[in-house]
Amino acid sequence: MAKWQKSFRAIPADIEEKLAALKGKTAVVGCAKKLSAKDIRDGAYEHLGIVIDKGKPSFPERVVPDASVGRASDYNANGREVIRKDLPMITKTYTFEAPNYGDWSNGSHDVSQDRDVYQREFVPPNENEVSIELVAEEDTSDGKEYVFRFTLDQPLNIGTRGYKDELLRLLNLLQENVGSVDLFATDAKLDDYLKTIYVDWEILPPGERDTNIAKITAGVRNADDETKKRIADRYDFFDKMKPQALVKGHGGFRGYFGAQFSDELVAFENMAYGNAVYIMLADWKNASKKTKQELLASGRDGKDFFRVVHSSGWKTQVRELIRQHRK
Repeated sequence: MAKWQKSFRAIPADIEEKLAALKGKTAVVGCAKKLSAKDIRDGAYEHLGIVIDKGKPSFPERVVPDASVGRASDYNANGREVIRKDLPMITKTYTFEAPNYGDWSNGSHDVSQDRDVYQREFVPPNENEVSIELVAEEDTSDGKEYVFRFTLDQPLNIGTRGYKDELLRLLNLLQENVGSVDLFATDAKLDDYLKTIYVDWEILPPGERDTNIAKITAGVRNADDETKKRIADRYDFFDKMKPQALVKGHGGFRGYFGAQFSDELVAFENMAYGNAVYIMLADWKNASKKTKQELLASGRDGKDFFRVVHSSGWKTQVRELIRQHRK
């Protein structure tokens, strides 16, 4: 099985944002994810029944995750016992065997002791199924890649008692098995899923500095004064180099901001936590088909892209790289 983060202690911030933005009363936990043919052959998704058979992916349409995958899957398949510390303790009698006069050669007798313990409650298994759908395939320099859509079969009833606990349970179940999670309206279209893995940029209108900066800031959760100042500084820095367009990320790219200088030259960074500017030297239309992870790690640093850390003189370095590669 592939190595990825197994679980969340709390609902991720981006999921909380989506939850707040949803207009309906129900939602579904799911995701779209690219799976490489190599990872499938290596057994990264074998626990879900996804394998390569005769050169093509083979998989079940629905599957209850294997209990051995992790705690969330175990609870989902087998249920669990919950210690009810909110209820009064009860007295329970424990009996054990002890030697007569401290010597087992003299025989033994039963000894009983009373202890106050917390009550326990068995929570039956939910037996949630993961629906699996192959929605696209692509040829890359590293081989075939397949885009799958994964969804859990249990709708989330927003606003009901304990719904956030239920959301966290469902998120952990999908994360444990797929390594990716998201939240969608129950009537979401396939395109809504695909936008979370492909680059989705908004072109910012020229000459509207304050409005544009406010839009970028709105994509950064809990932006403090220092972050707002940094966003304004980056905006002015890119704008002075007269790009074709200034862009901000949507969907899975919330918090990303950058400048497009040509179809083959884009500079951007994540305003929430980024410590570097990425200058991509690739066709922008093809770059937009990459996932977030692929875009950040695309190609070879210094050849296909440049990563400029925000150390002393970084602006001069970025300006020079843009000058060299701008067409």
